[in-house]
Amino acid sequence: MANKLDPMDLKQILTLHLEGYSNRKIGSVLGISRNTVNTYMQLFAGSDYSCQELLG
Repeated sequence: MANKLDPMDLKQILTLHLEGYSNRKIGSVLGISRNTVNTYMQLFAGSDYSCQELLG
């Protein structure tokens, strides 16, 4: 991961995911690669916290 997303983008990924958006749609909305979204979703899934907990 050469370019890391800022915390606001990470929050938007989680928010859109919870709203039911696909990874492809999240990437389109945020202007980032679907693969980038996939990577971060895998990292979130590997954490000990739910998406709701990560959002605070």
